[in-house]
Amino acid sequence: MNHYMTCKMARAGGLVLFAFVSLFSFHTLSAQNETDVLRYSLTESLGSIRTTGMGGAYGSLGADLASSVINPAGIGMYRRGDASLSMGLHSSKTKTSLSSSISLPQTENDLSATVGSIGLALTIPSVNPDWPFVTVAISHHKRAIFNQVLKLEDTEFQQSLLGVFQGLATGVHNEDLNNGEYPFTASLAWYTYLLDPFLDSDGEVDNYNYVTPFETNTPVMVDRSIERSGNMGETQYSFGGTFRDRISVGATVGTSKVYFSEDSRHTETPLDPGTDLAEWTYYESLVVEGTGIIGRLGVIANISKSMRVGVAWHSPTRLRLTDTYSRSVNSTWKDGEVYTADSPEGGYEYLVVTPSKTIVSGSFLIGKIALLSADYETTNLSNGKLKNVDSWLSNGYEFEAENASVEASYNRVHEVRIGLEMRIAKNWRIRSGTGMVTSPYSMASGVMSNGTRYKASLGTEFRNEDWYAGVAWTRSWFEEDLYFLDPELQGDPANLSRSLGMLSIGAGKRL
Repeated sequence: MNHYMTCKMARAGGLVLFAFVSLFSFHTLSAQNETDVLRYSLTESLGSIRTTGMGGAYGSLGADLASSVINPAGIGMYRRGDASLSMGLHSSKTKTSLSSSISLPQTENDLSATVGSIGLALTIPSVNPDWPFVTVAISHHKRAIFNQVLKLEDTEFQQSLLGVFQGLATGVHNEDLNNGEYPFTASLAWYTYLLDPFLDSDGEVDNYNYVTPFETNTPVMVDRSIERSGNMGETQYSFGGTFRDRISVGATVGTSKVYFSEDSRHTETPLDPGTDLAEWTYYESLVVEGTGIIGRLGVIANISKSMRVGVAWHSPTRLRLTDTYSRSVNSTWKDGEVYTADSPEGGYEYLVVTPSKTIVSGSFLIGKIALLSADYETTNLSNGKLKNVDSWLSNGYEFEAENASVEASYNRVHEVRIGLEMRIAKNWRIRSGTGMVTSPYSMASGVMSNGTRYKASLGTEFRNEDWYAGVAWTRSWFEEDLYFLDPELQGDPANLSRSLGMLSIGAGKRL
């Protein structure tokens, strides 16, 4: 490692200057891209015990606080007030496999407790006989849970991530690199002696080209882990009523709160026995926080005593988000030396606008024995947008390339939900539901995995005139592609086989 030690003194001062580098060197380091649009556009059917058990197929039904997130006209079907709470355990299972690796698929599980929904509805009698009751409601529902753990261990890659850092540094004077020209990537490699100036045949230092401890286009053994956590919750303020027991109308204004974090670790062990480097690790940390607003309108019509139809429209959700991110590099050498460098903390503020949704629903009452319900929901994900905001944490970037990628990568999504409720005794009901969401990915996206989402649910509940309590279970499963490295380095993407589940208990009181 003597060659790498020769530049140690020349670079020692850089660790001080590094902290003063601008936070805005790269707007893309906090990873605003088409993935953000998808993450906040696809939500889960996590509502009350009743709606969860029926798989979210509740668009033409009502008198349930979860109507505020499906079809707010259902709020107008209350005849008495209601207070309810549901909570449970959310599970996330990810099986990671890489076709270019001989390693076996690796499975990771995450389990967390969460409140699914809580709310209060107050029904007010009216002096107008055409509108005998109006209802106002406030509720809070989890719209998405982001918890996920995935790992690849002892997996051979044909090229090193260090080669990307070397490519960034090439052509940059080492004084600029020392002063943090690339504070989140190549400068970190410079400080940890993973990059050194190139020496020409005469032994002269080339300050614009760099060498690495091993050839970066040769195989390396990689351990990679990603841990994600957080959720998107929404508080709804709803209003509804029913005209002459024939047509129910309602509206909801929802305010969203987002928290998402991702910590990743990429460790490489060179397979070259002649290198002085034992291993090196690149750490990435990202936290996303923000708030948003959405509006919903709905109508439900009683076609007959046994049939109802409903239509609902959800406006685009406008989310104002702030990314906070940092990076670090650690290098461990065979002689026992260890070097660590940390980036400054970066920040960036921006908007994500998710596309609007339309829901068409129908339900049929089978005597006093059963209730069958179905929803059709559609949204065009290619209409999602990333936008700039006027903020000191923004640099005016307009996201033209990212929005073009959204438009090219995604298409219109169609979702069908079917739910069944059966009365098995005077006060006992059992429920089941199923559903399918078509793949959000277009042919042009190049996604190789099957992005179609499948859903199933079960539930049971005791319900009388004054109170109710029950349990519900729901599960969805689908596949995703993931590139741990640049596609040119990794080749084929990793396949993520994912399943999300929720086991909930809940209770409520009629007021």
